[in-house]
Amino acid sequence: MFDYRELKPDCRHFRWERPCAPHKASGVTCGSCAHHDPVALRLAVVKLAAVGDVLRTTSMLPAIHARYPGARVTWITSPAAADLFRRNPLVDEVWTTADAGFAQRTRVQQFDVVLCPDADPATAAIAADLRAEARVGYTLDSRGYVVPLGAAAEAWLRMGIDDRLKKDNRETYQALVARVLELDPAQVREPILEPSPDDVAAARELCERFGLVAPIVGINTGAGGRWQRKRWTSAHQREFVAGLARRGLSVLLLGGPEEAGSHDALIPAGGGAVVASAGTDHSYGRFAALVERCAVLVTGDTMALHVACARRVPVVALFGPTSATEIELYGRGEKIVPSGLDCLGCYLPTCAVAPHCQERIQPHDVTAAVERLLG
Repeated sequence: MFDYRELKPDCRHFRWERPCAPHKASGVTCGSCAHHDPVALRLAVVKLAAVGDVLRTTSMLPAIHARYPGARVTWITSPAAADLFRRNPLVDEVWTTADAGFAQRTRVQQFDVVLCPDADPATAAIAADLRAEARVGYTLDSRGYVVPLGAAAEAWLRMGIDDRLKKDNRETYQALVARVLELDPAQVREPILEPSPDDVAAARELCERFGLVAPIVGINTGAGGRWQRKRWTSAHQREFVAGLARRGLSVLLLGGPEEAGSHDALIPAGGGAVVASAGTDHSYGRFAALVERCAVLVTGDTMALHVACARRVPVVALFGPTSATEIELYGRGEKIVPSGLDCLGCYLPTCAVAPHCQERIQPHDVTAAVERLLG
C-alpha cells in the first residue's frame, strides 16, 4: 500500500500530477528534500473581469502575502487571463473557469480564506461556492444578490452603480480594493508580469532588426472594444508619430489583434527616425518585453498601461470615458485629461459629443509630456 508518510503534500512545491521544481532541478525526493516549505494556509483569489483589470489586481499580491504569511495562493480567473501568471512568483496555482473539473474542484477543495474583489454576480457566485473558513470582499446569496462583506466593500459596490460617486472619487483602484480585501494599501506594489528570457531576447532582436535606437517612444494604438472613446483618434496618432519622427526619435507601434493592419497608416514616408510596428499578436510576456524596450509609453486607459506599470516604464496616459483618478502610475508618468467637458468619466461605450474627449487631446500636448519624461 502506498505510504503517504514518504510524501510532503503540505509543501508549497508539491504537485500531485508531476515532479516538483526542486526535484526537476536536482533530483531530490520528498523524504530527503531540504526545500520543504510547509503551507501555513490556503488562500483563493477570485478575479475574472478583463485581462487588464486582472493584471492590475496582481498589485495586491505583496499585500496579500504580508497579511497572510505562508499562504499558498490559488488565483481563479478566466481562460484569457491565465497566461498572465506564467512566471508570477507570488501565485502558486491558477484555475480557470474552463478547466476540466473546475466546478467539482471548487466544491471539494477547502480554503482557509477566499478573497473576492469584484461585485459582479458571476465572480461572487464562485467565491460563494468555494468551501472556505472565511470570505473577504463579496459573496452571493440564494436570491442572486451580491453581498458586500465589509464597509469598504459596500462603498466600492455603491461607487460602481452611482456615476456621481464615481466622479467624486479621489482614490486609486489600488487603495480602494486593498481596503475591500482588508489589506494594507501601503503594502500594494506594481502589477506583476514577468517576461521570460526568450521574450526579452526576442524584443531586443526586433528593435535591433528595425534599427530602433534609444530612447524609444512606444505608442499603444488601440484600447479594446468596450469603450470607443478610450482610443486616441487615428488622425491625432498620425500627427503625433510624424512629429516624433521629425524630432529624430524612434517610435515603436504596439497593439493587440484588433489593431492588425492598422499600423501601416501610421508609418510616415520619407526620412526621420525609424517608426516600426511591433506586430499585434504577441503573448503577454512578449508584449511586456516589448513595452520594456520603451523609454516612455503613450497609451489610453488600457492593459498596456498596466503592463508598463508592471515593467516600471514611464507612461503618458490619455483619459476620457474612464476615471483618471483611479489609475495608479506609481510616480512614473503623466495623465492627460481633456478640458472643457463635464461628462468625463461617463463610462459610456460611445457618445455624440463633438468634439469628443479623445479629439480634444492634442498631439502637441502629448509630445510635450513625452519630452518631459524623456528629459
